Amino acid sequence: MGSKGAPPPDYAPLERASRDAADIQAGLGREQLAFAREQYDRSAPILESIANQQMSAQGEQMAQARDYYNYQRDTYRPLERGIVADAQRFNTEAYQNQVASQAAADSGRAFGISQQQNQRAMASMGANPNSGRFAGMQNATGLQQAAMRANAMTGARNQAQQMGYARKLDAAGLGRGLAGASIAAYGGANQAGSMAGGNAQSAGMNYMNGMNMGANTIAGGQKMQLSGLSSVLNSQTQSYINTQDSFMGDLGAVLGGAGALAKGGGFAAIMGGSDRRIKENVEEVGVDQRTALPLYEFNYKEEFGDPNIRYVGVMADDVELSYPDAVYTTESGFKAVRYDLLGIELKELV
Repeated sequence: MGSKGAPPPDYAPLERASRDAADIQAGLGREQLAFAREQYDRSAPILESIANQQMSAQGEQMAQARDYYNYQRDTYRPLERGIVADAQRFNTEAYQNQVASQAAADSGRAFGISQQQNQRAMASMGANPNSGRFAGMQNATGLQQAAMRANAMTGARNQAQQMGYARKLDAAGLGRGLAGASIAAYGGANQAGSMAGGNAQSAGMNYMNGMNMGANTIAGGQKMQLSGLSSVLNSQTQSYINTQDSFMGDLGAVLGGAGALAKGGGFAAIMGGSDRRIKENVEEVGVDQRTALPLYEFNYKEEFGDPNIRYVGVMADDVELSYPDAVYTTESGFKAVRYDLLGIELKELV
């Protein structure tokens, strides 16, 4: 039967092992923290230098973007506005009348000049300038020359005007890409600024990640220690409880089997049970049908009980051969049987 004096669980070895494991984890976590700090100290100046260069590039690109914008606004925008105004003016009736008036004036001037030239030419040839023929020839020639001169002058003006308009269009085309270039420069400046900000923060973020890793390692060790300690504590505690339960069960079984012995008060029947060495006048009287164990009639020796009381029960050595789990050794060294496991009752004969 189990001993009621069984020592409680010894948790000291487990605590030491768990503490050692936690110390190893803590050491690893401290190494991770130290490495994170060392890495931060090395990378922070480098990343700061890169960030400064990127900020400088951002400033240059911002200045370039503003220059593109100002140049387009101050130079090409007025030119484009003038071209639009000219294009709108060319389609007006006022402009058409102006061109016609210029052509008429040019024709009149050309006709007058032509007449003067013809008069001088005819006079040099001795022709009478007052004759009708002379006048007719002079008029025909003058009209032809005037028309040619007027057409030439108007064509020259139109050509010059069209050339000037084309040159304006060409010049305006040069500034077409300035707006896009300005936007691209602004975009590059923003990107450089964003990258500079990221590089400026990355050293600290890497350091924080390293700190988190180290902290998690340390916390993992502590968690492992608590988990392992809890698991083994539960195991040892449950084992201890089971031992106590076994003792109480054994005691209950013996006391239960001793209910019929209250009258005789046999100590061996209660605590010693079924060891053949403490019995006498043993006689086999039958077989238990369920367990196939031999049944004996006997009395306990005087030093173990009342020799005048006869019992019917089993012998521990027989039970141990077929049902070893139902047999245990008492503190006195004798065998005892758990009748409750066998389903057999120790009976006192009346």
